[in-house]
Amino acid sequence: MRDRESFESANFESESGFDTESPPYILSTDFPFLVWPRFDWQGKKVLLIADSGDNIFTLWPLGVSQIVAVDIARKACFLNELKLAVLRKLSFSEFRKLFAPVYENRLIPRTTPAEKRSLYLKIRDLISSQCRTWLDSEIGVTDFPSPPWRELMFTHLIPHFNSEHAFNVAKDALKPYTLINLPIETALENSDDQYDVIYLSNIPEYIKHSLLMEERDSEISPVLEKLYALSMTRLKQAGSLMLYIFGDAVSQPDLCAHEVEIGEKLGLSLYMEKITFSTPLIEGCFFTHTLIVMTKEKGK
Repeated sequence: MRDRESFESANFESESGFDTESPPYILSTDFPFLVWPRFDWQGKKVLLIADSGDNIFTLWPLGVSQIVAVDIARKACFLNELKLAVLRKLSFSEFRKLFAPVYENRLIPRTTPAEKRSLYLKIRDLISSQCRTWLDSEIGVTDFPSPPWRELMFTHLIPHFNSEHAFNVAKDALKPYTLINLPIETALENSDDQYDVIYLSNIPEYIKHSLLMEERDSEISPVLEKLYALSMTRLKQAGSLMLYIFGDAVSQPDLCAHEVEIGEKLGLSLYMEKITFSTPLIEGCFFTHTLIVMTKEKGK
């Protein structure tokens, strides 16, 4: 994992409201991988938000050539290290046990902290010393890594968590990837690389929410425009900038009003992919999220 300062002295800031000590998501809460197959990933170089690591593990089997993962939260980077090591060395059943909840539920058999500790010790030598220092004080001592209900209810959507076959496909396709502990804005500014795809996840939604809560509504468009314009400078001419919206932006255009306005201002093409899914915990209930794709128009 790369960062610009030691964790002890880091003071990263982002308009998203996250900081370097933000707790990690154990399991993915965004599900772009449900529509990943609609795109051509073969040989592509991708930059994305590290998050829980699950989106990364769904990309390798699609043929991407290189992945750079960025996250302001060092614990998210540590979780990526942990999952990478587990996917490499442990079995499907062991993977599920380590990231299973410690509480009773209808979806996955619960696992005790002691069982988690035993599994962790099998892969401890595969992770960095910084990662070990943190995980040594968490796994077996606390409930970590136990996903909360809001994450657990959609585990069936995550291929390598739901299916042994998908787990083995992900394991076979797995490659090392770069982890950078910085805000996405800083990482983009510091990079000279060009990417085929940049996936910002729902960071723009966090920015909107953070600025609204601080009554800085008028700053939303300028902050997002700067982020999108900066992202475009790191994209190849035929590259794509992808954003995730927790809602149906096709039926509710207000959810992507800033993106449409900024896209027009920057001369970008914009289209949306609807992502519809359900959970076995709520019968007959369906959810719709949206993947927004922004590309450079010809001649721009």
